[in-house]
Formats: sequence, structure tokens, C-alpha cells
Amino acid sequence: MSGPASNLPAPGLSDPAGLLAGDRPATGTAELVAVTLGVGLLDSGALALGFTDVPFAVPLGAVLHLLLCALVGLWLRSRARRGRDLRLAGLLLVTLVPLGPLGAACTLMTAALLALFSRYATGFQDWYLSLFPDSETGPAQELYELIVTGRENAHLVAGESFTDVMSVGSPQQKQAVIALVARHFRPAFTPALKAGLADADPSVRVQAATATARVEHEFNERWLALDHTARAHPGDASSLTALARHLDDYAFCGLLDSNREAEIRDKALDGYRRSLDLAPDEDGVRHDLGRLLLRCGLASEAADRLEPLVDRTPDRRILFWYAESLFRLGRFADLRALAVRRSDLLGEGAELPDTLRDVFALWRGDGPAVPEATGKELAA
Repeated sequence: MSGPASNLPAPGLSDPAGLLAGDRPATGTAELVAVTLGVGLLDSGALALGFTDVPFAVPLGAVLHLLLCALVGLWLRSRARRGRDLRLAGLLLVTLVPLGPLGAACTLMTAALLALFSRYATGFQDWYLSLFPDSETGPAQELYELIVTGRENAHLVAGESFTDVMSVGSPQQKQAVIALVARHFRPAFTPALKAGLADADPSVRVQAATATARVEHEFNERWLALDHTARAHPGDASSLTALARHLDDYAFCGLLDSNREAEIRDKALDGYRRSLDLAPDEDGVRHDLGRLLLRCGLASEAADRLEPLVDRTPDRRILFWYAESLFRLGRFADLRALAVRRSDLLGEGAELPDTLRDVFALWRGDGPAVPEATGKELAA
């Protein structure tokens, strides 16, 4: 086991696992019990004095009570200087003032219960790290590596995707997958995260909710940093491009509601447009802008933005998005001409994905013959 767990300090004063932290916890515990017991007995005597016939018994008992409270306050300050735990000592002071000896008794009972339950309790750091274990090896890590490298079916361990594991896996396997998704989040992993949020096991749901919050927090933190850089350098196209791409990824992560997603995509569009105005020769920005325009339903602007790249780009992805914009606009003649115009990337001998090879063969006219009705349906 390696990673954050090995770099974290031992539980401190705020960790429930460390009952009475300090250089000598046993001595601190004995001191607390002795002081609480002594104060309780003395305050009981002061209270009993108030019910006697001694002259000025009530004022004298009240003065003794206040004196004991002041001494407890000085003792609490002394513990703070020595770095001892202050929780139970503070509880003694808070309860002693209004409740007297009953407050001391409650403090002793709380100390006894805390000492009992702390033997079995898990500290917050240990609990949080158990949600996101960081292991160098393991089936879940191997599954992730195989999926992201495109070799998911190369090994029996990776026979199913993350979503399949979330459907049929054990709670431990689901937790391992959620931990990996949180650390290596990609939009393709969103269904697995949402499956965890709807899981029947409460521990899986809690971990998935924590992972979702973690992913959104990281997106927002990165957004703030990039926005600060872009505002500090308003004429820097690269800063605007980095911000727009991050917002594009954020909108596409699948964790946002429709209104928030549309809002962030509008911001990404604005960033791409401003970046392209500053650097009109940046083909990568033009490609990203055209792709996002199509996703937003702005096919006409997408075609106008991508058209200058058609004759010179070596990236066939730009041609794919341009062909999609032509199809949505109903410009089928331009779509047929595109397959011939860039035959080096879209021609018969080009290395096209299996899902697109037959499509472009059809538009080139060298594909299998189709009935006229089918052709009209495709055009529609």
C-alpha cells in the first residue's frame, strides 16, 4: 500500500481515534480523572455548605464554586500550553459552571464512554482513506489500465467494463471502481459513478456521493485557477483556450443538470470564439469550437468555422465534424463533393473507422447500391 496514506501524519487532537493526544496519553488521562473527581468532590462540599445553618453559608458556597471554576479554567489553559487534549477538560469547565458537581459527574461518565468506544472507533483520516484506497496493484487498477489503453478484452480480469462491475460486482469491487473513477475521472466513467449513487448498498452510495463531490470540486478549483490566469492575461490566446477546453470538458462530464450544463457550454463557446479571434491560425481551437457548436445545435456556424480547414488539415476528425455539419444543414451536394475533395483522408484507401467507412463509401457513390426510397430516408 502506497500513496496518500503513507504521507499523512498520525491522528492529532482533532482525530476521534486519538482520545487524549500528547506526549504521554496515559498521564494525561489520569490527570483529567483526578482533577475532575477532586473538583466534583470539592464542589459537592461547597453545595452542601449552602444548605447548613452557618452564617453566610450560601454566599460562601457560591464563592467557593466560582473559585473552583476559575481554577479549572487555569488548569485548562495549562493543558493547552502543554499540548494536551482539551475536549474533556473543556467539557468539565462548561458543565461545572451551571451544573456544579453534576457537571463533573457527567464529564467522568463521558470520559469513561469515550475510552470504551475509542478502542473500536475508526479515526476520520482512516475512514476517509478507506473510501479511496491507493494500491499500486490490484484487479481494479488493472481493469482501469486495460480500459483506458483500449485492451479491455485482453485479460480475463478485464472482461467487463466499469459499468458492468457496478451492476454485478461485490461491494468491495464497486468501492474499488469508484475510487479509481474519482482519481482518474473521464466523462466515459460517469455512468459508473451514477450507478454507484443508485446502488442498494449504503456504503457504495456514500462513497459515490463523496467521489462525485470530489470530482466537481476539482473541476471548480481548476476553473477558478484558469479563469484567474485568463483575466490576468486577456490578450493571451493560450490562456483563453485552456479555460474554454476545461469548461468544455466540465460541461461534457455528465454530472451537471441541464441548465448548468448549458450555462457552462455557453461560457466555453465564448472562450473558444475569443481565443480564435486572437489566434485565427490555431487549427486545434477551430476544431474544438466546431465540435462544440455542433453539440449545441449551431450547425451553420460550425460549418463556417471548419470550412477554412478542409483543404489543408491533416486531421480527418475535422473532416468528420465538417461532414456532420453539412449533413445537418442538408447540403448533400457539398457532402458528396467533400468525399472526393479530400480523397486522401476520406477515399477508398483511407484508414477510416469501421463505423464511418461504409458511410463515406455511400456518399462517394462507390458503396453498395441502395433502393431509392432508402436513399431518400438517409437524406431526410
